Amino acid sequence: MEPPNEDTSLIDFPWVVVRFRFHFCPRTKDARLAGLAWLYGEQATLKWLLAEFRKPCAWNPANLDRKPQKYGRKCGAYLLDTGRTSPPDLPPSMSGLTLIEGGKDDQLAAGSTPGPKRRRIGGS
Repeated sequence: MEPPNEDTSLIDFPWVVVRFRFHFCPRTKDARLAGLAWLYGEQATLKWLLAEFRKPCAWNPANLDRKPQKYGRKCGAYLLDTGRTSPPDLPPSMSGLTLIEGGKDDQLAAGSTPGPKRRRIGGS
């Protein structure tokens, strides 16, 4: 399965909930896929939906009431689940075990030091 990106249409989105987040404001939105498809059509892309949810934002650079600023803040809206390969609502017990690099062989024995101590060169 290919992870979703901004060009993914709603009909190809693999999960039930589309999660929108914003960097500069506390707004968050979790929208059901069926509701979005009913309102905007099944061929709507995630990039277009993100632009729709960005419209009422005070930091939206496309807002005509806002004076253009060279170094000002821009809307930090993003889709939380783009690029993920596993479902966002999968319980941790169902995801299985993960292999961690290293392991028991890399652990230090109790009371041992990690290696030779450093010496100060020069000075007194």
